[in-house]
This record gives sequence, structure tokens and C-alpha cells, in this order.
Amino acid sequence: MQPAARNNYKPENTPITPWLRLSFLLVLSVLSISVSGADFWDSRERKEFDWEKQNQTSQIIPIPIDTIGSTHFVTPYGDIELCNFTAESNSATRVIAPKQPFDHSFKLIVERSQTQHQFSDGRWQMHPLEKEDNSWSGVIKPTRPGSYRVEVYIKSKVDEPLDMEFSLQSSKAMRSIKSTADPLAVQAFDLGRIKITEPKGSKWSLNIKEASLESIDLSHVVLRPAPEGEPIRQLADGSILLHARDVTVHGTKLQYEPLPHKNTVGYWIHETDYPSWEFELLRPGRYAIEILQGCGTGHGGSHMNIKVHESTIPFLVEDTGHFQHFVPRFVGETQFPRPDRYRLDLIPAKKAGGAVMDVRQIRLVPIADKP
Repeated sequence: MQPAARNNYKPENTPITPWLRLSFLLVLSVLSISVSGADFWDSRERKEFDWEKQNQTSQIIPIPIDTIGSTHFVTPYGDIELCNFTAESNSATRVIAPKQPFDHSFKLIVERSQTQHQFSDGRWQMHPLEKEDNSWSGVIKPTRPGSYRVEVYIKSKVDEPLDMEFSLQSSKAMRSIKSTADPLAVQAFDLGRIKITEPKGSKWSLNIKEASLESIDLSHVVLRPAPEGEPIRQLADGSILLHARDVTVHGTKLQYEPLPHKNTVGYWIHETDYPSWEFELLRPGRYAIEILQGCGTGHGGSHMNIKVHESTIPFLVEDTGHFQHFVPRFVGETQFPRPDRYRLDLIPAKKAGGAVMDVRQIRLVPIADKP
């Protein structure tokens, strides 16, 4: 028996109902939004925007709100001011400026949302796993000890003062905040600093005293690397001491090692990790840069860049025979045009060995005082 010719086959007409057409369009819309958000980030963790006018109160950015983890202003010397944000449309978000004047230029930084994720700069984004009474909790597995600032992102149905307390290991951060009744807006609050003492799995909790969790929705908590020590100011002799004990660590393994025979920034095994220092300079002028570094036998030769103000100073790490055998070296010079607050980053360009180096301190010395 011969099969029927293919061109004689006529399928039955299937009517497309309005409901089926609407469902199809909705699916296409969701897929379009998801692809648009994914395409925009392009595997990156953060995006940078110019704030169009210094006195404007908000700005629309072309990113879906459900892909955003945080938005903030960053000043030229590294200060961060958190911003609230709300959905403008399915594919755009309105960022709200902090309610305070600014006398400097700044960039708007938008960071990507990830579920229970540590980013390459050391920042953690944590989502609650449990909700009980007036608290939320979850679990984190830190990769290094160190200091972090706690940022809380909530949605609120009420205008209400709230006392928040965040706990992790033996450290706590507390603050009284004022929420605004806007269930569509993500509101950001800085609770202060905590210190992670051990890189081990630990439970965290966020408690809101005497508040109904039915009116508050916790979106997520961000732990952002923070300075280990105290603010850095210019010394009486005109020099500026950037010591390991006052470092801010950006990364997942690099850390401040406080043991007396170390007292250094160490465990520098990842090329993407780097330290920074923020400091206040009172006397403008030219400064020599002296680094006190150690490096184990066979690990020298890493290519480094010091970035400070508008300067980039390259140098090579020297093999000193041991990571805790520290040798002082003048590696370059830089110019500061005015009294201000500045930030210095020490960034690997290419790691040569198993670890970059250990750094106990960097000194900025007025040129006239250089030996």
C-alpha cells in the first residue's frame, strides 16, 4: 500500500482563542524582559552611570528592577551613599537620590542581583531562608575573616521607625531607621560595621524590634568590605601612613593578618583581589611612594599598579626570600593638587608566582623629605 503523498496532507484548522493569543504574548513579553536584563549585564557584576544633574532627585536606568541588587553613589575618594530604587516599567528602574546635598561629582553604581552569592570584590548578597516572629535568618560561608558594612534592603507598607539588629558570629550591627510606606520601592539602610572572625559556615539573623513582619518585606542583605581600622590622617611630619591594619580588602581570599610576626595584608593568592586605603591629605604637592613588602623565594616578579588620584604607578614585586621578610622600596611618585580625601588602590596586573606578596604598609612621603 502506497503512503499518501505529502502535498496532499491538509491539517485541520485549529482556532486561536483570544486567551491563547494573550498567553502567548505574555510568554514572549517575559522572555523578552529576561533576555533584555541578561543581555544588559553581559556577565558583569556592576554598571556605572553618570548622574545627569547634581541637583536632580531621581534618574531612570534601563535595567529591570528584579535584576538589581543595590544602587549607590560613589564619590572620587570612595565614599558610598546608598540609594532607594523602584520599578519604572518592566524593563526600567527609577533610582532615588539620597536626601542630602552633594558638593562633589559622583557616579551612580548599579550592582547585579544574585541569590546567596559572593562577588569577586568580596561583597556578599544574602537572602533570608527563614522568617520567625520579628526576625529573618540565613546561612553564610565566609571565605576570609575581615570587616564588612551591613546594608539592608526592604520593602515597607508603613511609615514607621524601626530598630534593626544584624548578628553574625559574635558581631552585631544596630541602627534605628525610618521606613516609608511604599511597597513597590526597595529601601536601603546602612546598619554599620561587623567583623567576621572565622571563615566558616555561620548563621546570620536580622531582628526588627517590636515590628510586624507582615508590613515589612526583607529583600536581601549585602555585606560590603569595610576598613579594618581607623580613619587615616596626615601625620605631623607630613607623611601619610597606609598600614595593613587600616586596609579595606576587596576580594575573596586576601586579608589582614594581625599576628605580631605578620601584621600584614597577606594570603594574596587571587589576582583579582586587591587592597585599598582611604586617607585625608592636608598638604598638596608631590609625594614619593614607599612600599614595605615581602615575597617568598621564587614568587617575585608580579606586575603591580598603584592607582591614586589621577596617577597609575607600575612596579614589579621583588623576591625578598620570605613573605614576612619586609623590605622598604620607593616605587614612584604622585601629585596631589589640593587638600582633600583620597583613595589608593594596589592592584595586580599579572601574578607571577603562587602568591603576589605581603604588604605591611605604604608611606606617602613629601618629596622634600625623601632621603
